Amino acid sequence: MPFDQDSRNRLDHFVSNARAILTKEFTNQLQQRYGMDPSSGSVAPIDVLRDLDDAQRETARILRETLAYYQSENPDKKGTKKEIINRILREQAFTVLNRLCALRLAEARGLILESISKGYQSEGFQLYKALAGPALGETMDAYQTYLFSVFDELAVELPPLFDRFSPEGRLFPGQTALQDLLALINNPELEVLWSEDETIGWIYQYFNSQEE
Repeated sequence: MPFDQDSRNRLDHFVSNARAILTKEFTNQLQQRYGMDPSSGSVAPIDVLRDLDDAQRETARILRETLAYYQSENPDKKGTKKEIINRILREQAFTVLNRLCALRLAEARGLILESISKGYQSEGFQLYKALAGPALGETMDAYQTYLFSVFDELAVELPPLFDRFSPEGRLFPGQTALQDLLALINNPELEVLWSEDETIGWIYQYFNSQEE
């Protein structure tokens, strides 16, 4: 099926809504958990972030390293901290959306077990949960662990897209934002588009500005 204007419009609307969800979610995470404010550009020292676990503390460190790298990248034309933090936010948001959409595209081609299209009821997750038992905690925690395991498996062949430890992929949405994202991805109006090879390219184009 050729990608007609109606298809592009539906995908543009989807990407716009998904970007808004992730921008709000990751703005809150950066402000409240990681001490980096996209609104003001302020960055708190890591040692004042008292409530982080080891993984979150490592993420806080990497986010600050990324900020420092972008500041040094073009010393004569470097942006303000606010601009750079917002760049980091956009990269984190796009990485998550790209990964979830890639899983949905893989599902449509029968390359992976159903993992996204029915959320918590997806076949792959139900099998994973049955094998793991209660050790993975609440449903959201278990589902996140499952998605991470799928990312890790696919990262063996596609590390640029699925490497969870890359600087661009350190954040992940909480329960409400993830559920909202899955609802958008699984909108019946988009069903036919997940079988189209052009879809992932249009998602990239609609998410990023012309300059990016």
